[in-house]
Amino acid sequence: MSNKELAARRRAAVTPAAQSVHPFYPVRAKGSYVWDADGKKYLDFSSGIAVMNLGHSHPRVVAAVQQAAAEFQHLCFAVGMHPSYVELAEKLNASAPGPTPKKSFLVNSGAEAVENTVKIARAYTKRAGIVAFTQAFHGRTYMAMSLTNKAKPYKTGFVMRAGEVYRAEYPYHFRNPWGAKTPEETGEAALKALKNQVKYSIGESEVAAFIIEPVAGEGGFIPAPANFLAGLRKYADEIGALWIDDEVQTGVGRTGKMWAVEHYGLEPDLIAVAKGLGSGFPIAAAVGKAHIMDALDPGMLGTTFGGNPTACAAAIATLDVFAQDRVADHAARLGEVARPRLEALKARFPNIGEVRGLGIMLGLEFVGQDGRSPDAPTVDAIVEEAREQGLILLSTGTYGNNIRLLPPLTMSEEELDAGLRVIEAAVAKVVGGPVPA
Repeated sequence: MSNKELAARRRAAVTPAAQSVHPFYPVRAKGSYVWDADGKKYLDFSSGIAVMNLGHSHPRVVAAVQQAAAEFQHLCFAVGMHPSYVELAEKLNASAPGPTPKKSFLVNSGAEAVENTVKIARAYTKRAGIVAFTQAFHGRTYMAMSLTNKAKPYKTGFVMRAGEVYRAEYPYHFRNPWGAKTPEETGEAALKALKNQVKYSIGESEVAAFIIEPVAGEGGFIPAPANFLAGLRKYADEIGALWIDDEVQTGVGRTGKMWAVEHYGLEPDLIAVAKGLGSGFPIAAAVGKAHIMDALDPGMLGTTFGGNPTACAAAIATLDVFAQDRVADHAARLGEVARPRLEALKARFPNIGEVRGLGIMLGLEFVGQDGRSPDAPTVDAIVEEAREQGLILLSTGTYGNNIRLLPPLTMSEEELDAGLRVIEAAVAKVVGGPVPA
């Protein structure tokens, strides 16, 4: 069955609302590579949007899943909790940042993890208000969609939004509205604006939680300035609100540490975990300080498939590989290799307005001739050209003008170099100019 034949079947059977970036149909994957239905081989710089952090078909994860599937597929923890649920919760609690004891609740996806952190925050604080940020992406279910910033395609057409959701300005230094000259100045200005908004528009006693990605993912791979997150932590404590750390895309080693918030030395109250946790198997978690998680009554949280034994086995094996093979350290090293190459590309091509990110979670923002206006068409053309050259890339950003690097964290430096060479060549071809040596 070819890509063309599968495309025809798709048009007849699948809603067009389920869109794909690339017009191929992957049928096999191993390590850092994917093969489509036509047999073409691609180097994968998407990792299924930060899901396959250990690469495709990692042998230890596959072995764990095969064993689990043969022994026990499902019962639902509401009937009886499989030991793997408890073991995975223990591992998550131990890895979560900060000294406060933690507890976990297992679910199926990032959006579900986010929804449950909001439920927990509201139940604990007895307040309703949730403050999210511009550039945010927190999922596509009802509450998660309402927390997400970008209207199209995530919210437009779905009519209603969840109540008591407020939007504050993310400290996006490259496009900050305050005229700040440094990330630190941006962080200071954003924190001041946030406090004014909460105090005078929302009401400090009405806020249950602030929810933020330490690196805004779909917003454009934008790391929050350290002084902003530190100030947010302090302010949440002052007004009796919680801080929800959305680590769905940034977590599980993507930024060179297990959790992106570890770069800041801060401890959130609740963490939403997903994507890379299960190495392709649907599992996620809401992890929180134990005294917060214990404030809910039995039965207040539930899900049919959350903590499925096979998915738990995949997640346990994933976390074991991370610990034993020091995968996060390797991710940090990949970032150290890639960033200078991207900075050199920016120096050569003024169409690149900024290189940013943490670890190997790196993004390139493309701009017009004025050095500021977003240039999404160029990004789309680069992504298409890279695909033709055998590299899977993804765009991102509120304005669609960023290229994001999301390679497997187990990728070799040689594979990373090969992918960077394709990016360099694609940029040169699309923008015009010599290919970097």
